[in-house]
Amino acid sequence: MIAVQGVLGSSLTLSVGALVVGLGLAWGWRLYQRCPHCGRVVRRVFSGWKRCHACGRQYRRGLRLK
Repeated sequence: MIAVQGVLGSSLTLSVGALVVGLGLAWGWRLYQRCPHCGRVVRRVFSGWKRCHACGRQYRRGLRLK
């Protein structure tokens, strides 16, 4: 009986952990995007243009990798 409770408790902990990690990634993806030129993770643009610190080129919201 104790072994069954240990297995159920650990699977519940893993499920909650996976949920927290998934929510963290979803929240982070709202604030960051990939540079369309070099592919590095950069801050997301909400208005105007920004400059990538890795390649130095400007990017804006809506540009896609080709």
